[in-house]
Amino acid sequence: MRLADFGFSKGINEIIAVTVGKKLNTAPIGIIVEDENSIFAMAKLYPSETKENVKVSGKLWANVVLDPIVFTISAFEDLSDEYFIPGKPALKNAMAYCEFDVKLDNSKAHLRLVSGEVLDCRIRAVNRGFNVLIEALVHATRYKIVRGETKRKLREMILYYKEIVDKCGSEREKEAFDLLLKYVGL
Repeated sequence: MRLADFGFSKGINEIIAVTVGKKLNTAPIGIIVEDENSIFAMAKLYPSETKENVKVSGKLWANVVLDPIVFTISAFEDLSDEYFIPGKPALKNAMAYCEFDVKLDNSKAHLRLVSGEVLDCRIRAVNRGFNVLIEALVHATRYKIVRGETKRKLREMILYYKEIVDKCGSEREKEAFDLLLKYVGL
């Protein structure tokens, strides 16, 4: 068993994290992989419900998902039960999910792959609209907490990415981007 078996490659891999503590939490995070043939990875966890849950349980489940709506909703709120496979920390539309043991060192989360399951092996070409949506979500979550010139610059980048999604994205990416704009009030 290695990270590559579940779709991870060298670099930052965006997934939907599921953590359990006082309550179930879902959030997109980047899993940083240096060697996809190993069982070790890292993530940066800043003050959040995700980090608090990891402090309690020492666990994180990574769901490899290509659904832009799921990424968008989970960036701003926890996914409801309807998105999950009953009895598992796995999302219904996940291509794979993995369980990691986590050791925290301030904002660094050192991850060790414990188990996982491949659920779907579909082939999908790169969609620029999906990739840009992920970038816009990173900016949108920051946009909600900053002010002044930084907020103005983030707004410009988000709206620039909307133009690309409108040009290159599928209807699902366009729907997800409209949802993103509602979440941030643009």
